[in-house]
Amino acid sequence: MNFFVEGYELDAYWPTERFAVELDTYDYHGGHVAFEQDRLRHEDLKLADIEMIRVTGMRMDREPEGVVSRLRRLLAQRRRHLQGSAR
Repeated sequence: MNFFVEGYELDAYWPTERFAVELDTYDYHGGHVAFEQDRLRHEDLKLADIEMIRVTGMRMDREPEGVVSRLRRLLAQRRRHLQGSAR
């Protein structure tokens, strides 16, 4: 949790998979400035070959098991992708 990568603080990051999760809450991401900055962050991470997903705070509260299940699947998918590109 709270890793600094490519000049950004990421809420959660798996370095081996180069995979990040941004917890999107309205308190931190609800304004116009944050909206613009979030898009730039996403592009910069993509350019650094870091895949990022966004999970809303409401969704995390409402369905934590579903979020974790999907996260596991996404991490496995990312591992396969990175293994395939290393060949």
